[in-house]
Amino acid sequence: MGKVNMVKKASTHNSASDEMTLWRGGQPIKIEKQEDRFTLFKPSAKQIERLAGIAGVQSINRVNRHVCKVQTTSNDRDNVMATMRAEGFKAVAHHAYKPVGSEGTMYYLTDKIVVNFKPKTSVRQIEALLAKYKLALLKEYALPDTVLVQVTTASGANPLKIANRIAAEKVVNYAEPNLVNRHSAAYTPPDGLFKRQWHLQSRRAAQLAKDASVDAPLAWDTTRGKRSIVVAVVDDGFDINHPDLKGDNKIVQPRDFVDGGAKPFPDGDDYHGTPCAGVAIAEENGSGVVGIAPGCAFMPVRISMSEDDDRTAEILLEVAAHADVISCSWGPAPVFAPLSRLVFDTITRITRTGGPRGKGSVMCFAAHNFNAPLRDLSPPNNVRWKDNGQLRVTNGPIENGYACHPDVVAVSASTSLNRKAQYSNWGDELSVCAPSDNWHPLDDQAYTPGRGVWTTDNEGVGAGFTDNSRYTGSFGGTSSATPLVAGVAALVLSANPKLTALQVKAILQQTADKIVDKNKDEMTGNSFGTYNNKGYSRWFGYGKVNAARAVAEAVRRL
Repeated sequence: MGKVNMVKKASTHNSASDEMTLWRGGQPIKIEKQEDRFTLFKPSAKQIERLAGIAGVQSINRVNRHVCKVQTTSNDRDNVMATMRAEGFKAVAHHAYKPVGSEGTMYYLTDKIVVNFKPKTSVRQIEALLAKYKLALLKEYALPDTVLVQVTTASGANPLKIANRIAAEKVVNYAEPNLVNRHSAAYTPPDGLFKRQWHLQSRRAAQLAKDASVDAPLAWDTTRGKRSIVVAVVDDGFDINHPDLKGDNKIVQPRDFVDGGAKPFPDGDDYHGTPCAGVAIAEENGSGVVGIAPGCAFMPVRISMSEDDDRTAEILLEVAAHADVISCSWGPAPVFAPLSRLVFDTITRITRTGGPRGKGSVMCFAAHNFNAPLRDLSPPNNVRWKDNGQLRVTNGPIENGYACHPDVVAVSASTSLNRKAQYSNWGDELSVCAPSDNWHPLDDQAYTPGRGVWTTDNEGVGAGFTDNSRYTGSFGGTSSATPLVAGVAALVLSANPKLTALQVKAILQQTADKIVDKNKDEMTGNSFGTYNNKGYSRWFGYGKVNAARAVAEAVRRL
């Protein structure tokens, strides 16, 4: 993401036009109201049932545990909002927003704002600001001078307007609404079963290049991972009774941020976490599959795929307190989703000084699976993508804030033929790629040569990729590539625990294989599969991660 600009102060913060500006990650986004939807805040189930009967309401669906989306029409929106706010219902309704002139990106407000004060701001000045805007102080972050506040009915305006007014105060560095972040798991189960874990060690065969793997066996000659190195997989749920995810002292600090407690099992359609975990850390026990770092400890972390900024930062900080490596196979669709300053600064802190060793946690994020740029701020883009089978188009700016953060390891996908995976997102923000499957992001029937990845699967809890089996050869996407890179990072730290997280990232990039794909992408016409004079490719980053070379470099630095 690069250097974050500080919020500029100007009298225009109080103007009507500036109240249609959303500050996100230190940058202003000119916004307009969504014509066909708005949000409800904290409605009860009984209230939702009553509100659904209002004329003009097409549907009411939860975005997360506090926010619901009301689908209506441009003609009905204002009347429906007024009715819901009226005496008979007393619902808290806010507009939904989008970047001006852009489709595909949507912003949903909560009632909270993250505020960062200038250094040396006194307690009296902070209390005066809270009183001026009638704000409740909810929490103080470990980040310096940063707090979470809540807009009350006495504040007199919605959180967007209040945030912009606070941002204009002399004692404030920035004030950003605590938005709902909507993520989707980076996966698609393709057809076909493959009998070997070619991504760990490959040979020349049908639809398989002899050097398509990450060269795991040579790395394992040095280390297969140590229990002292903890890999957190943050996802939708895990079959923690799976025989390949268990072992002596294997599972540590399990977390379920959906239901609470320490049993992060998948539920219903949740099925993505178990195969991700297997790719990274599946135990070497004589049966089933093996992960790239089988000797490392496993921290399973179940999350909702729709958390607000405050909750996201809170979860990541708690995970980082225990995990040396954090694998996140999720992120936003190709819309304009820069990180808030809170989440951006939290990730910076985690990667630089966090982790149980105080040397930073290595954070790996999936580039995602839309064959779209990670960042393109020069619309029109007209990027087509599917959302639950429905074709959508983003014609405005695009930014995947997680993968674009300069400290994270952003991971794209290559195929078993050492070519770009058709679905893999791309851009100047990538770190490395890793082997995975291949499929077309818009056409399920398109010919896309490449093998799937063998890993652990759900059986009995959650849904599975392969029916009635604890294993699947049908996993893939950048979901599979990301835990593979996370596992290689864990091997690097097992070989040399003195390394910082940023040094591990540098080693992964420095030791990557320069795979080349000179073909044009059939969807975009781009051809970014070669490297510039700095050894960088917009499809592969610095290349395909190589476990053997990375571990050897870690040992060399002892």
